[in-house]
Amino acid sequence: MRTGGSRHPAAPSGLAFCIGGTVMAFKRLLTLAVLTALYFTGLPSAHAIDVSPMVMRITPSGANSSYRLSVKNTDDQPVTVEIQVFKMEVDVDGKRTLTPDINDLAIFPPQSIIPANREQVVQVRFVGEPDAIGMYLVRVGQLPITFASDGTSPRGAAVQVAFNINTHVLVAPADAKSDLNITTSRREPNGDLLIVAENRGAGFASLRQATYTLTSSDGRTKVIPPESVLLGQVSILPGGATRNIHIPAALLTDLGADVSASVELS
Repeated sequence: MRTGGSRHPAAPSGLAFCIGGTVMAFKRLLTLAVLTALYFTGLPSAHAIDVSPMVMRITPSGANSSYRLSVKNTDDQPVTVEIQVFKMEVDVDGKRTLTPDINDLAIFPPQSIIPANREQVVQVRFVGEPDAIGMYLVRVGQLPITFASDGTSPRGAAVQVAFNINTHVLVAPADAKSDLNITTSRREPNGDLLIVAENRGAGFASLRQATYTLTSSDGRTKVIPPESVLLGQVSILPGGATRNIHIPAALLTDLGADVSASVELS
């Protein structure tokens, strides 16, 4: 509708130096540097587990109310994984709030040890109200790897690193449709274009898969790649919800100050 307006290797155990206090201080500094680098840059791109699908749409009842979640251990060592479920709410700026859920999604098995280079299939079934609509985050966690913060001995203060992969489940009746409308389109003080979109339907609108077309006051148009649009933490817009969508000013320099927007869902 057009509307106007990887695998993670085991954590380092430290350097096997034993030349006195100066070297020990160096090892602690090096360990701190490694942890700082992991904090700011993230862990290596490879994961010990691969998970699919990352996004799944199911119905609250009937044959399509369940699916299979595949968790593959790509490492040469067994891994222990745990599945957690959260109900997800999203505000007008796309910021999510997670609440642990124990009633709506049934998971089996919730925890398992996966042998090296093997796959575990997890059954996910919606068991809530038969007409429910909601968003859920299903988190696949590889249980923590523990290593010593002093870089030498497990007797030191332990640092635990856990690896989580988040997947999303969208629950809605099969006949629930989205109805996206633009209520506001205006320039912000920093030059960004603010688009306020409202989903007047009951189904989910996937804003990351939409087409964003901007029109200048003299009729020139420009299509903005959806990956360049700022949607917040969550790109899905539930039925009845409103979202502030931002298009960076750097993408608008050739259109002038007066710009209108339209959005077409795929």
